[in-house]
Amino acid sequence: MRYKKKVIKFCQRFFNYTPAQSTNYMFKLQDNPKNFNLKSWLSPNRLSWLYLINLLIVVAILLVLSLPTTQSRLAEIVGLEDKYVAENPTKIDFSTIEKAKVNRIVDGDTVILEDSRRVRYLNIDTPESAHPNKPVQCFGKEAAMVNKDLVEGKEIWLKFDREKEDKYGRLLAFVFLPGKNTNDVKQSVNAYLVEMGYARAYIIKPNDTFAEEFAKLEREARNNKRGLWGSCPKPFEE
Repeated sequence: MRYKKKVIKFCQRFFNYTPAQSTNYMFKLQDNPKNFNLKSWLSPNRLSWLYLINLLIVVAILLVLSLPTTQSRLAEIVGLEDKYVAENPTKIDFSTIEKAKVNRIVDGDTVILEDSRRVRYLNIDTPESAHPNKPVQCFGKEAAMVNKDLVEGKEIWLKFDREKEDKYGRLLAFVFLPGKNTNDVKQSVNAYLVEMGYARAYIIKPNDTFAEEFAKLEREARNNKRGLWGSCPKPFEE
């Protein structure tokens, strides 16, 4: 019964048949499926609609293929992931971008979120200020204080590279304040700390997508003797 209704609706819609004509056509199909005349069905109007539908399908496929996530996934499948990332550093397939709120800071490059997860800032290292087995290093307290002023008690955006967690279970992320462009790593808190001399570039593979950018920020801070580079006789050693 359901099949008959569908055939009748099809005939009425595409052939402009009356209910009686649709029923008669359905019985013909039941007797001999070859009675379906494709040539008579493909009127100019229906052909135009078919061309339009096919065009929309092609456009949709092209749009999907143009997405960075699709491109990087295809590169991974065919074994060209490293080459793709090298040629398209801004199109890295970040697994997620996550909104969170900072409960408190631990030191200059580590914070604890409201849900108790720890976040270690990617691509940077600040002098020690709260390590249980190491002394406070030069400019460690200053780096921790700046980090506190920037993010403690505030909502942030976390953006990840290839590896989301380290062996200690800490999230590894670029941290962005609200209003900053998360597609521009130089607007991250990570980059700011290096740029102003509160941290050094610290790259651990596989999270090396922006290694060059952070190395450049450190060179500029060193050359201009910003922060620890102008205040500490032996940075990261005492």
